[in-house]
Amino acid sequence: MRIIFTIASLTFMATAASVLATPTVQAVDIVEYGTYRIQLAGEHLQVPSAAAGVVEPASRARLIATTNQVPAVVGTTFGCHFVIKGEPIGTPVMLDIVVEHPAFRKPGGETTGTTDKVPWQYVIGRKVGYTYTFDNAWEAVPGVWAIQVWHEGKRLAEQKFIVTTTAP
Repeated sequence: MRIIFTIASLTFMATAASVLATPTVQAVDIVEYGTYRIQLAGEHLQVPSAAAGVVEPASRARLIATTNQVPAVVGTTFGCHFVIKGEPIGTPVMLDIVVEHPAFRKPGGETTGTTDKVPWQYVIGRKVGYTYTFDNAWEAVPGVWAIQVWHEGKRLAEQKFIVTTTAP
């Protein structure tokens, strides 16, 4: 009985220590990218640092084609999945997703900036991702787009896309 109690105590202490440990992020590995079919979670979250002012989380994202060529067509979704390398595995961590894109001209004539920043919580060690959908014609602007993953002011990963008016 004493050995079982000691092992159980050590397991509890190790688990408690990992829960209390400050997460560290060493790297982000992009494991897939391209165009996706997504299922929305049904939420609209206000994100003032995004050109549209709102993000709609996806509950599922399925890769349709591995490509960095994206048609500038309303309804097109593109992005990447990645794995956060760090410790302890399974720990939530805040990252910034930065989307660099050409400026948009909104219907009222307002021109947007060229960078969206979306703070988001991800889990270390899990395959996670970020996608962008052209919901409006004014967003589907041809040019070079980049999805970047940042942590504590350091860019850890980047996937570039070429948005074109011609089919890939």
